[in-house]
Amino acid sequence: DALTSADNAVTFKSVVKTIAMQNGLYACFSPKPLEDESGNGLHINISIKSSGTEERDAFIAGILKHIKEITAFLNPTEESYLRLGEKKAPKYITWSHENRSQLIRIPAANGEYERFELRSPDPCANPYIAYALLIYAGLDGIRNHMELCEPLNVNLFKADKSVTDMLETLPLSLSEALRLARKSELINKYLPDILR
Repeated sequence: DALTSADNAVTFKSVVKTIAMQNGLYACFSPKPLEDESGNGLHINISIKSSGTEERDAFIAGILKHIKEITAFLNPTEESYLRLGEKKAPKYITWSHENRSQLIRIPAANGEYERFELRSPDPCANPYIAYALLIYAGLDGIRNHMELCEPLNVNLFKADKSVTDMLETLPLSLSEALRLARKSELINKYLPDILR
């Protein structure tokens, strides 16, 4: 469940930092600690329990619809935006099966392991708020029977500009993400004033 998962994420970071400190090291969870290296992500795996893929697809469609306005909560620091679009972190609002360059990826897994993975969030995100907003966005997709767009089966890290120039992007800065969050009906409906 989402609450236990958020608790586990917070506990994990605390335990890693404590063990590192006990060994004279520093565990860094910053989104982009080294300029020329891949950053740190907090990929979120979501499972939808249903008899088919219709609800899952509508849930994903809801997240894709609302992703720009909730990005400020998934990527809450200026440094977060140095990571997006660089070295394995997505910046385009796309999805696909088994393609790690996409914002949302559906891995090859069946049964209880079937899930989809949101690849943009980073460790600076508050998992409680992030998970709540993703659930609200996904439920909006289910309630409104949103249609999931076609998958993009292209490696976006190597794609030609003729492909990427036609794609919608995540906010490219924290200030842009905050501006979109302030105007969001979803956020204004579900988050208390103190968190907005």
